[in-house]
Amino acid sequence: MRVAHINVTATLSTGRVAVGIVHALAENGHKGLVAFSRGYPPGEVPWIRIGSRWNILYHAFISRITDRAGFMSRFATRRLVRQLLAYSPDMVHLHNLHGYYLHLPTLFRYLFAANLPVVWTLHDCWPYTGHCAHYTATTRKNHRRPVGSRTARGCYRWKSGCGHCPLKHAYPKSLLLDQSARNWREKRSLIRSLNNLTLVAPSRWLQKEVQQSFLQDYSLRVFPSGIDLSIFKRCENENFIAFMTSKHYIGKRLGQRKMLLGVGSAWKGNKGLSDFIQLASIVDSSRYFIVLVGLTSWQLERLPESILGIGRIDSVPELCALYTIASLYITLSHEETMGFTLLEAMACGTQVLCYQTTALPELITDKVGSFVPAGDLNAVAAEVERLCGSPKSATDCRSHAEGYDKRSRFQEYIKLYEELLSPSSAKEKNQAITR
Repeated sequence: MRVAHINVTATLSTGRVAVGIVHALAENGHKGLVAFSRGYPPGEVPWIRIGSRWNILYHAFISRITDRAGFMSRFATRRLVRQLLAYSPDMVHLHNLHGYYLHLPTLFRYLFAANLPVVWTLHDCWPYTGHCAHYTATTRKNHRRPVGSRTARGCYRWKSGCGHCPLKHAYPKSLLLDQSARNWREKRSLIRSLNNLTLVAPSRWLQKEVQQSFLQDYSLRVFPSGIDLSIFKRCENENFIAFMTSKHYIGKRLGQRKMLLGVGSAWKGNKGLSDFIQLASIVDSSRYFIVLVGLTSWQLERLPESILGIGRIDSVPELCALYTIASLYITLSHEETMGFTLLEAMACGTQVLCYQTTALPELITDKVGSFVPAGDLNAVAAEVERLCGSPKSATDCRSHAEGYDKRSRFQEYIKLYEELLSPSSAKEKNQAITR
């Protein structure tokens, strides 16, 4: 069995999923590769680079004007198709197709002509909307501002065809045209051309959303994504913890206070940066100290003194040390289809707190933390007091995270591949097409 994965990146969260499945394929005696546009995978993983940096920049620039993200990069996609034909996969596994690197009509013409089983893991909502990747929460005119003016809340035009998009300035941003209705129609036509498509959602929340879209007639599985529990674990090295506290000046500022931690790969839009800034003015600063990881230099320069900001950390041991130091991990994101950082924190034995919105509550039980209504920062502050006053067991947190071990989660995909490639499955598909 040979499976080709296509994703915008071979690193970060969605890239780690694609690369992890390729590893699982190899462990089961199969072959796989990752086709990506940025972020190279580990050396042992076969890969195809899609386009170039300049191709991405050009695609992004034109999309800012035309609102046609996903409908450019024609030559880069033709080259990808030639490479896939040479590789001759038995199956194609799609991940994030947005990110300014693909020409969807060219890719889907190949998938239709090849008539291969296609699995598509929906890491966000972009596949069935005419523009946005997220739509349920408040967006802001300028995500760089800690607190920005609100422009829209809960757009559901994707159910009937999009158009007059209130989220035009959200990723993938368009500064001029609104072609969301056209994009929606063309996506629907391209995707519906595939008869052998199986969808995978990482959460029950996203499953319910997809079932209200033009994808509702396709087979849909729910496979929560997993994390590597062999590297995400409680840091027991006191010397390393002391090093981390001094490296980021945490020790001097923390003192006897309890650390409230937030981690993000990109603090944009609805990821909760402005909520943390407001929370810092509500919680007792003599007892609690907020530390945020993953901020840009622009955000770090504008962060209030009541919060300690740290730039991007790519070292997992360093992240685990910070998770271990924290008394409570908090995410104030308004929309997530999974919630990897919650799992990472729990794997390190740290209790968690989040908003009761989208997929986040699915990861929480009373034994590991709690959730509060989205945007209710007074409720967040009250839960901070309660959880830090009576902490959840580190053992319970770790045990809960073990249910999301990436090895067992990736095996679900291997079983799905084998099922879809079985002779009986192919026969059923052919009969369905004939009817």
